Parts: sequence; structure tokens; C-alpha cells
Amino acid sequence: MKRIFVSMFFVSVAATTAHAAAVLPGPQLLCHRTANEDIPENTLESVEQAALLGCNVVELDLRRTLDGKIVLNHDGILERLTDGIGEAEKSYYGDLQLRDAGAWMGERFTGMHMVLFEDALRVARKMDIRLVVDMKTKGMGPEVLQILQREGMLEHVQFNGEWDDVKKLYPGARGAGDTAVWVQPGVTPAQVAAYHHEGNAVIVNFSANKHDLDLAGMKAAVAAGVDAINVDYPRLGADAVGRPVERKLHELILKADAGESDSRVAAILELSRYSGFPLQDDFARWLLDADDHVSRTAAQALVTARPRTAPAVFSAALVSEHSSARANAAWALGMLQAPASMLLPLLKDNDSLVLQQTLLSLARIPGEISSETLLPLLSNADPAVRGAASIALAQHQPEVAAKAIPTQLRIEMKDERVIYDDYIKRGKPKLTQAETDVIMSSFRCQIQMVHAISLVKNDAATRELEAQAFRVGEDFSEFNKIIAAFQLWDRIGADVEPAIQALGSSDGEAADRAEWMLVKAGPMVLPEVRKALDSDNSAVRRRAIHIVAWQGDTKSLDKLRAIHATGGPDAELSSWAITTIENLHS
Repeated sequence: MKRIFVSMFFVSVAATTAHAAAVLPGPQLLCHRTANEDIPENTLESVEQAALLGCNVVELDLRRTLDGKIVLNHDGILERLTDGIGEAEKSYYGDLQLRDAGAWMGERFTGMHMVLFEDALRVARKMDIRLVVDMKTKGMGPEVLQILQREGMLEHVQFNGEWDDVKKLYPGARGAGDTAVWVQPGVTPAQVAAYHHEGNAVIVNFSANKHDLDLAGMKAAVAAGVDAINVDYPRLGADAVGRPVERKLHELILKADAGESDSRVAAILELSRYSGFPLQDDFARWLLDADDHVSRTAAQALVTARPRTAPAVFSAALVSEHSSARANAAWALGMLQAPASMLLPLLKDNDSLVLQQTLLSLARIPGEISSETLLPLLSNADPAVRGAASIALAQHQPEVAAKAIPTQLRIEMKDERVIYDDYIKRGKPKLTQAETDVIMSSFRCQIQMVHAISLVKNDAATRELEAQAFRVGEDFSEFNKIIAAFQLWDRIGADVEPAIQALGSSDGEAADRAEWMLVKAGPMVLPEVRKALDSDNSAVRRRAIHIVAWQGDTKSLDKLRAIHATGGPDAELSSWAITTIENLHS
């Protein structure tokens, strides 16, 4: 009878269980309300952290939103856990998703969100842990059971809170206290033995009772022979039950230090998932590694580390003999928005990748960098550097960029046109790898230049995007047209005429881009599009009918009915447009 609770729940529930938790040495470790003292509670990150810290069982709190979604949330008070106001159960899930659920605990957690129950179940299944679901809302048993069944986790949970309807619907459901006695710290070996003799497992609570950080008390409970301890601080609990997290981290550090590249990268990635541990010096050491994959993964770990990595940590990497270390450090400093002064010396680096990463990072950093510093790099020998320079120039010197980048882009396209014409002249043969590399390098550069132009918010930049979007003919720079057209969705309303004219283009693809652009541009363009319904150009007229229909423009109905009444070539199309608009506004 001893430890019946463990055998029923912590180890294996049924022979058919697909993801039975591994049998771990020592008593089991229960985590109250996810890793709530390490990561904002009831988030996916907090569920994962509890598992990483060694918890076998994690408690989740469930509530139902106004639109019936089951979410992780304890007390429903949005002011406590989000940047919003009100109550979770009186809010729609889409509304809750717009609210930050991490910054309340500290800036380092900004960007976390309230999550769906099923998403938490997937994390639990992946991490191979069991759950206690504390149901805070009455009557949601059917939905909870359905989600558990769908996610294959029905046999991996116990219930608490408002779960009476679960008992009725699922007789096999078990409560969090079934066959177990919950006791306070200080329980003696004799008391534990007595409870076991009665067929009960013993769980000692170290949550919300002034024993939260009582490591000595936790170890004493384990020595007394208890079956589990319930904690708010999993790191202490893991130490008490004989599975200290530090031991696992030590093993991972050894793996990251030596061996095959893939194995080292995997170890660093695993280490990066642990929040709040003093691992930044190790990551900084691996950043200097000659293996680019190791170095890049270490840079990634330094960017995601919490607390945030101090810029000074990258000082050694910025002057490393390995170009990959310099490039990865530059990337990381940009992601962390470090002072631009740290990166500016790298603009004199002889390695193209270092230059490219430095320029892209400078583009992310606020402030102003002179055009004299950036313009020379717009004509660098390497297309990758030229593309990155255009992004940095657009961010820091937009007026200069509006003139300089289109000029350089035309040079790029002219050079590529020579290659394309030769390709056509040779009968479109299979390109060699060297030819493909040249074309792809130019392609990447041009795409970045079009993107850079879109970052500039003035008339000159808009005109250049229009020139690209409505350009006719075929060459290797077709994607420039597509990207420029997308970027005009939010800009064409200021000057609709170029798009209206493009509706009649001899190039069908250019006309298609113009039509869909005007569909997506919103009501600002409709006055001019309505005028186009009277165009003498049949192609423009028919595309204008498409646009007012897709936009659901009720102000066009009278004109469309008049077109239909004539019985002319556009009668059938106008009838379709009328029906489409009326369906949208029934």
C-alpha cells in the first residue's frame, strides 16, 4: 500500500498511456502554479521552466473567457497579471492576446501572453510532465475533458477546484488529494510511516506558508521518507530531492565544451532554455569559438538570456581573430540595441559578413549615423554589403537614402540585365553554379534595396516603389516588382493615378499587381476607382468593377446598375459585382 499515490499518478496510470513520465530517483517534485517565482505564472515559458527545473507535476489554473476559450489564469484580475484592466472571464480571448502578460513581473519578461490550455498541454507532453489542473470556473468540465482527450493528456492529469462536472462525466478522474495526505513541514519519520501504513502517500507543502525557501526543511522532509514535496521554488525542491539543477547544467557545459559541432550546439541550445542562471560567461566563451555554428548559437543564447546580457560581454568577440565571432557579436549587439559606438569600428572590417551584420545591426539601433559613414558602403564590392548598407542608410539618413538607393538599385538592375540578355541569347541554358551564385547575390541585394526604399516615408520613395511595381518586361529582378507592389498597399492612397493607369498596362502581371493593390489599399482609393468605371479603356473599366466589388463599395451600386442596364459587354460582370457588394452589406 505504501506510495500508492506515486504508483497511481506519478509513474504510470495505465498500460495504454503513451507518454508515461520517466521514473526519477528520489521523491517527486510538485510545482505550484507553474514556476511562478522564476517566470510569469501560467505562461508557456513558466510551464517549460518548471519542467526544466525538475518538476514531475505542475499545477495549472484554468478559466473560461467570454467566448468560451479555456486559458491559463489564476484569479482573473487582469490588472495583476497583464497591462490591461478587467477580468479574464469577461474578456474575449482575442482581447486577452493583445495584452502583455509578462512585463508585470519585470521588463525582462515583456512580450509574454496569456495562453490556451491546449498549448500548455502540448508543452507538458513534450516535456514529459504530469499536471494538476485547478479549474477556477464552474461548468467547463466538458470543454476541459474534450481538450485533454484531443491532446492525448487525459490520463496525465489530476483535478482540483470546480471540477464536480468532471467527476460526473469521467468517473475515472482523480482529484489532487486522492490517496494522499498533504502535511506541513516538520513531519517526522514516524508520522510518515503511519500515513504509509494507512495506505496514503505523503506530500509536504512548501508553498505560501513561510517555508517557501526552507531548503533545510525540504531536505528534512525527504529524509523523513515523504513521497513528494510541493514548492514555489523548483530549484530548491530539485536540490532537496537529490536532483540538483546545477548538476544537469554542469553536464551540459561539458558537452558544449568539446565534441562534434551538432552535439555542442544542442547542449548550448538546451542551456539557453534555463532562465536566471549565471551562464553568460560560458556563452561568451563559446561565442569566441572557431566553429561558426557554435559561435552563432552562443550569440543567440546571449540575446535571449534573462537577465539581459550587458554589452560589455561582447568586447572580446568584437576583436576576435575569428570573423564569425565578430559577425555574431555584431548581430547580437544589434538585437540587444547596444550603443552604436561599439559597432562603428567594425565598419572598417575586411570581412564581408562582418560588415553585413554590422550594418544590419546599426539599422536596428536608435540614433543617427552620418551619411558620410554609410554612403561609401553602398557601392562596396560585395552585393551583400551593399544591400545591408541600404537598410542602414534608410534608417539613419532617409532623405539621403531616397536619392542614393534608387540610383544604386538601377545600377544593380542594369548589371543583372546584361546577364539576363546573355542568358536569353544563349537559349536559356541550365545555369552553372557560379552563374547562379552571381544572380542570387544580386537578387538578395536588390530585395534589400527595395525594402530600404519602403522604409523611407516620402514622395520620392513612393515614386520609386511605383516605378518598380508597374515596370513591364521580364528579367531576373521580377521580385522587385512584387515587393514594391505589396509595400504600396498602404501608400498608394496618397496618389492613386499611377495605379489606375497601370490597370490598363500591356503587361498583364503589372495590371494584376495594380488591381490587387487597389483592392487592398482600402477606401481612400475608391473615389478615383469609381471614376475609372467610366474609362474608355475596357481593361481599366473591367478591373475597376472588380475593385469596387472586392472592396464592397456601396457608393458604386448606382453606377454598376446603370452599366448592367445597358446590356453591354460589362453587364454580366457588373451584375456579379452588385451581388458581391450586396452580400457584404445585407
